[in-house]
Amino acid sequence: MSHIKEYKSSTNSPDDRNLGDEWIDWDGKEDKAIVVGKGLFLFFSAAVILLSDVFFILLVYLISPRLAMFFDELPAAAWILVGLYIFMTAFWFLEMFLTSYHEKNFFIFQSKTHLLFEWLFTRALKLSRLFGFSRDQMGHSFVKVYNSVSKAVKKPHPNEKLLVLLPRCLVKDELKKIMDFKKIYPIEICTVSGGELARKKVKEFRPTAIIGVACERDLVSGIKDVGEKFSVIGIPNKRPNGPCKDTYVDIDELEKAIKFYVGTPKEIVEANEARRIAS
Repeated sequence: MSHIKEYKSSTNSPDDRNLGDEWIDWDGKEDKAIVVGKGLFLFFSAAVILLSDVFFILLVYLISPRLAMFFDELPAAAWILVGLYIFMTAFWFLEMFLTSYHEKNFFIFQSKTHLLFEWLFTRALKLSRLFGFSRDQMGHSFVKVYNSVSKAVKKPHPNEKLLVLLPRCLVKDELKKIMDFKKIYPIEICTVSGGELARKKVKEFRPTAIIGVACERDLVSGIKDVGEKFSVIGIPNKRPNGPCKDTYVDIDELEKAIKFYVGTPKEIVEANEARRIAS
């Protein structure tokens, strides 16, 4: 996640921790465990698309008399464009919903999928806040949907170069367990203390895929930053003591993501043996 923020001291920090830029407004309270699924993001995404459809319908309805003053055909052309917009947005949402739900690629055209995700998230977040949902809840749901889509559209790569980016706030025991994965899997693991270091590591390693472990806020920022260039899976950390201090991660979930990209240890051994015989 080349967009992971630099950790630096903040006068707003309620204790001795170095808060990331995404947490400068933290009130010092412990984070509650986030328990939301894909449905939260999908529901408000559908609401955003529906509201945009209604907006354009009302807009064309109001300006049609003005358009007719210039050319008689303009109102009909405007309604055709609105109809195309409604069809395209509904069709794309259906593709996203099916892809996320089944983790199979239902996208016909996916070149601009990343931009559509970004457009949807920004507006879905604003809308959800009106109904009492937090930024982290929406971010958590978004990451789950994005992960499913990433897995569905990922094309197999025979020599996958996987980079795992970790936050420096992980507890030492967790960090040691994760670092031990390098003995089993052909991966690169890097603990980053800020965006500049993460960008440098990505540039140096030139990965084909990235797994990022971070809070939902940094994961969303990271996905926006590199999701168009790389296949990305984000894994939210657990923050029993609040952000940026003594955080945890689901080790099993992380290993499952690693296996998705590079295969199981047995598959890795078999692939290496096949390459050895072929050479």
